[in-house]
Amino acid sequence: MRGLFLAGLGWLPNLGWACPAAAEPLSAEETPDFSPTTIVRSEVNAVMGALHYGGSAVDGSANTAAGFPLLNAVSFNHDIRFNVDTSFTGRDLFRVRLRSGNFGPSGWFSNPPTPLTRLDVAFEEPLCAAGDDGCARDLVSVNRAFLQVPLGAGLRLSAGSRIMQLDMLPVWPSVYNDAPILELFQRAGAAGVYSRRVGSGFGLSWQPEEAWKGLSLAYATVAPRGGLGDPGAGGLFTAAGGQTNTLQLGYTQPSWNLTAAYTRTAQGALLRGTPLVSQLAAESSGGGIGSWSLAGYWQPAAAGWLPSISAGWGQDRFDFSTYPVAGVSGVRTTSWYVGLGWSDLLGAGSSLSMAVGAPTHVSRIEGPGDISIDDSGLAFELATLIRLSDTLSLTPAVFWLSRPRGAMAGTASLNEALFPWQGEGVSSLSVWGALVRATFRF
Repeated sequence: MRGLFLAGLGWLPNLGWACPAAAEPLSAEETPDFSPTTIVRSEVNAVMGALHYGGSAVDGSANTAAGFPLLNAVSFNHDIRFNVDTSFTGRDLFRVRLRSGNFGPSGWFSNPPTPLTRLDVAFEEPLCAAGDDGCARDLVSVNRAFLQVPLGAGLRLSAGSRIMQLDMLPVWPSVYNDAPILELFQRAGAAGVYSRRVGSGFGLSWQPEEAWKGLSLAYATVAPRGGLGDPGAGGLFTAAGGQTNTLQLGYTQPSWNLTAAYTRTAQGALLRGTPLVSQLAAESSGGGIGSWSLAGYWQPAAAGWLPSISAGWGQDRFDFSTYPVAGVSGVRTTSWYVGLGWSDLLGAGSSLSMAVGAPTHVSRIEGPGDISIDDSGLAFELATLIRLSDTLSLTPAVFWLSRPRGAMAGTASLNEALFPWQGEGVSSLSVWGALVRATFRF
């Protein structure tokens, strides 16, 4: 019965870790005697490592940069997930995920001065920031609670009070996920489109069969504050809910995929990128952000020296009536990445992965006068997944960000970043990271 259930659910996205090629879902005729089945999966990630900063913005004596303390001590953190998956027919899915972590005060979370050093496994909820000694840590939260049901003719409905945007999209346009390290490389090169937002939401996907097999079309909406009843503070379909709406069109074949997507993000929602991008998005009002993406992958028919190739590009256009800097009337941001993966290179189940790209950065400022801004930078990571058993793997990894703060390398002020002659001039800041991640699955 367990194997039957997995075959029916294997194609569903985001099971909590990278999955092998999915099996075709079973038809109703093939599961006439299916009885409700529940499977519990557990995953524990433990990360030990440290960051090293360089550049003129670093104050070595105070161990600070841009006025923020550097979180560069060797730290040891954990992330624990319990997935409880239930199916009533063999073709539906009811998921509850309990999750706990203690990454909040570490350099691996979204903390200044370099929030782009966040790891894909980094988690803590509710958030305990660095120096917040009175905050309760190691709490267990409900990270997912949603239902997915087939509607027939290739249609599937998803809905839940705690659901991620990616849970509702039928395809993921990347195979660069064997050993995910930096979160920025797990957004298909477009942080604005693939926001990975979690909240209350619903979505509808269509994957036709026969002549149109391989095509997929999906719509998903998520409101991070959708559970609040006060329309001035949150709720669905309100300005305060932080609504994110995504349209995705993809075409997938056994060895390749090409996917286009568009996301409209309401004001007040976080856009992960350089501090200049994030601050402009958070402090602007009276509108939203429109984001586009083109991404896909190619993978060889058999594992060997030829790697899989995943790539993506994204662009965001800010459409607000009010910006936090006088004279600014529009902002455009850009991002891209290329990821290579070698499966079974060091033995069965092991892999080598490498990625390079540009995190989301401001590429154009619109407004009166000549505002020239250089907010771009490069990111690089290299990781090796070593499978020691069916339940344990180790992943040593290194990464480098050439300009993790972009134009705000030496300042926390938007005005100084956009008009550097008003401050102390242009500073430099880079960061290296080295870590070992142990993953237990049972």
